[in-house]
Amino acid sequence: MLNDKEKLYHAHITRSLAEMYHHMESMLKAIPDDIDEKDLTEDQLEVISRVEAIEQEWIIDETTRAEISLLDWIEDDK
Repeated sequence: MLNDKEKLYHAHITRSLAEMYHHMESMLKAIPDDIDEKDLTEDQLEVISRVEAIEQEWIIDETTRAEISLLDWIEDDK
């Protein structure tokens, strides 16, 4: 029985993670790729905050999270 429960748990976590990934991608569509941070609206800042919170929950290691985050911050060399 434990083996069946583990398989069900694994399937549920896999499905949930895929759904969460698509949800984050959908939310991020509200933010143009080339927008300057100072031009973000309150709603866009809320999306960023939500995605960061989800990533912190699902990707524990901070270094790994920074490397694979859906949020890609580009430093301006000005």
